[in-house]
Amino acid sequence: MSRPFLRFEDGKICLGNKDLMIKSANLSVSTSLEPERVYGDYDPEIVGAKTEFIDFAPRGGIKGKLGIEFLIVDETFDVTNGVNDINVLFDIRNGMSEDPINGNIVGRHMFDSMYLTDFGFSLAPYQIIRARANYDIYGTIYKCADSRMPYQPTIDPAHGLKSFGRVLASGGNMQSANGRQFEVSQLDYNIRVERKPYYHIRDAEHSRVATSPNGSAPERVSVEKIEATMSLEGNDVVQRLNPYGEFQSGGSRPADQNRDSSVSAFLYTMQGDRVARFQCEGKIIEQSISISEGDYAKGKMVVSQIIK
Repeated sequence: MSRPFLRFEDGKICLGNKDLMIKSANLSVSTSLEPERVYGDYDPEIVGAKTEFIDFAPRGGIKGKLGIEFLIVDETFDVTNGVNDINVLFDIRNGMSEDPINGNIVGRHMFDSMYLTDFGFSLAPYQIIRARANYDIYGTIYKCADSRMPYQPTIDPAHGLKSFGRVLASGGNMQSANGRQFEVSQLDYNIRVERKPYYHIRDAEHSRVATSPNGSAPERVSVEKIEATMSLEGNDVVQRLNPYGEFQSGGSRPADQNRDSSVSAFLYTMQGDRVARFQCEGKIIEQSISISEGDYAKGKMVVSQIIK
């Protein structure tokens, strides 16, 4: 008996031939069609030539996007050599591979040639840590058979109750930077990759564009820029912030080795197992303070790092 509607429980989501604990996924595909018009015959009524619509013409290949929200679990970040980091599942770093991610399934559709563009997560007390990632897809999607997610009787996701953060302002602790005890209530991490596709002219006028739904795929998708940000919310902000985004306690800038601020997030499961460590080391580009009736004062700070 056919099932025209797909339930979430029956929709397997697999990226790079690896099953993930996905909470939601959004897949979209679009073309680059533009109307093609040409000038027609001379028209004496307008004393000129009218334009005529011929057809829609593609101005590029098919491009899609995938956005997912998932749980960070120990099994996802599991490696042989002990504690790991972001590079195991989401390879975002200087010198990262430019190879596409193939073997992807979302529900009833499969596709290849996928590239990660950004990754992030939020860490807050008493909450399961949910990560998010976005991808660019080059090419079309194909139908595949229904497949349920593998049954996992127990999972141990990263949780805000066990995880913690560490903040250093220009090489020193935040208590020195703001003159009082500093408490963090939320951390938001995000790392972005700017990519650029390269296309080349077909060799010997091959007919692939006319025969394959994928059309002309990019020969290479290079990594142009990598930037990371860590936004944190706490009870205060950094005092004596100079124009360079540094905490300056005296009459001159800090020493070269102490000019960058850093925010680290250590993710642990409810069983106390360390899952991953994420760090952003750079300049304080923004901070603010807000206070309202019936609430405590809240300070927000953003640290930005240029990786490439």
